Amino acid sequence: MHSPSLTHFGVGKRVLRYLKGTADFGIWYSKSDGKVEGFVDSDWAGSIDDSKSTTGYVFSLGSGVFSWNSKKQDVVAQSSAEAEYVAAAAASNQAIWVRKVLTDLSHVQMEPTVLWCDNKSAISIAKNPIQHGRTKHINVKFHAIREAEKNGDVQLMYCRSEEQLADILTKALPSAKFNELRSKLGVLKKSFKEEC
Repeated sequence: MHSPSLTHFGVGKRVLRYLKGTADFGIWYSKSDGKVEGFVDSDWAGSIDDSKSTTGYVFSLGSGVFSWNSKKQDVVAQSSAEAEYVAAAAASNQAIWVRKVLTDLSHVQMEPTVLWCDNKSAISIAKNPIQHGRTKHINVKFHAIREAEKNGDVQLMYCRSEEQLADILTKALPSAKFNELRSKLGVLKKSFKEEC
């Protein structure tokens, strides 16, 4: 924002063209089992300026997403596993908050909220405190995910990178993959004339 360039101007125009072309898109919800699940992902050192990673996560109740976030991480991750672990910690905080809101709405979820992550090392770090020697450099606040797993609030599960819905929030994708993930998130084109 302090010193915009022609590249920034071009990116801004691209965003506006996308918004204009998708004005009739929306998130469509259908009846589901009501079980909250999340997808969490990160790109490692994706920022050219400061080598920080981007966290992305989405939560759904079985159909369209109702909560999502894409944000640059506060710390510089020293490995892809650390970047994914930091992202998983942020997603677990959101999952706990969502569970509390749903409880206030009389929709108690007894089983843990599944967080789908495509990095086996990050899942291992969360489940196994024995790895402390390898993770001493990771800020203590990110280890809260271990407590959330122990309490049964969240459960990190592995999903293949090809199935990772949060990819759309963390990296540039080819058009076909972008459109596929967008529809899986519940963002669809709908004619409002049909609704009237």
